[in-house]
Amino acid sequence: MFSGAGEAAPKEDGDPEEQKQMEDMAAAMGMSVQEYQLGIGARTRMEKSLDDLRVSGGDAARGVTVERDANTPAKHLVINVTEEGKALGKDGLEKELIAALKDSGAEASKGRGQAQQDMMAYIGEEMKKMG
Repeated sequence: MFSGAGEAAPKEDGDPEEQKQMEDMAAAMGMSVQEYQLGIGARTRMEKSLDDLRVSGGDAARGVTVERDANTPAKHLVINVTEEGKALGKDGLEKELIAALKDSGAEASKGRGQAQQDMMAYIGEEMKKMG
């Protein structure tokens, strides 16, 4: 049966010490090992979702765009400044850059919210399978 634990799942011929540590962690949290594995698997899925999401902000016509992932702080951050952006001068470029960062940050926040909802739905579905 698929438990959704992924990397957290104990190996058939796994290290007894690792299994013991997992049992101890689950017990410390008041969970079964299966529930603990589900939590670890759900967290791993959410982290991947945040890493893989790409959002953008800014205005290409104004010469400044930002692309980022949904992490806070971002692991992936690409800032593009074109000649149009450079032509705005220091103050204009600064204003456009701040706006682009705010736009992309707001989109990243929405993405984090969706990833969290997806994680909770995943946990709910997997808990139903557990009985």
